[in-house]
Amino acid sequence: MIEAVGQDETLDYLCEDKLRLIQKKDGYRFSIDTILLANFINLKKHERLLDIGSGCGIMPIYMSKKGYMNKMLGVEIQKDLFDVSLRNKNGNNCENIDFIYGDITSCAQNLKKSPFHVVVSNPPYTKSRTGRKSPGYSRLLARHETSLNLPCLISASSSLLFKKGRFYVIYPSRRLGELVYAAKLGKLELKRLRFIYPKKDGKANLFLAEFMKEGGVGTTIEQPLYIYENCSYTDEVKSYYALG
Repeated sequence: MIEAVGQDETLDYLCEDKLRLIQKKDGYRFSIDTILLANFINLKKHERLLDIGSGCGIMPIYMSKKGYMNKMLGVEIQKDLFDVSLRNKNGNNCENIDFIYGDITSCAQNLKKSPFHVVVSNPPYTKSRTGRKSPGYSRLLARHETSLNLPCLISASSSLLFKKGRFYVIYPSRRLGELVYAAKLGKLELKRLRFIYPKKDGKANLFLAEFMKEGGVGTTIEQPLYIYENCSYTDEVKSYYALG
């Protein structure tokens, strides 16, 4: 059932109209980054997944529509986005997903009672007080480390994982060294790395990474991921929008 859409919202149809997503017109809106991250994740049938900073709920909802029936939980600090995520869950009939409202650092103590096999995050990319300011408070929280900086993200993620559990993230290439250093302090070892290029003759601007808690050394560098070719998505990226 499609939820009622407010005047300050849009209803967007994705993946050949198989996924319906309510979003705020002027608030933070999801980007392709979330889709890229979702397709980098390895999730086994029995595993529970936690999405930190779930926004409108796109990550677990997209994965559910792709056929993952795992128990998935999203945590969102912005009340209006949390409310939208619940409506998106209902509108897409995703009974295997739950969302909670709150700051992950304050929610972690209670969530530790039932650790997760997989933690994922498409976190803020820009350090607080650096970079161009985002218009609107909602976008500011989503893009700048105002309420969730890198050390806090790593600490919370590691504390919520089983031993050998996996942490997945998409992050700017310029901050790779910073992320790996922070992750190592949090007992998360880099296991897989894939650089993202807007196009083949450009430079990598993002990367996808998989870390394992207490996982030992050894990293696989995967083939580059190219987003555009001849002004349209590459075949690989197009396949991400076909749910089958």
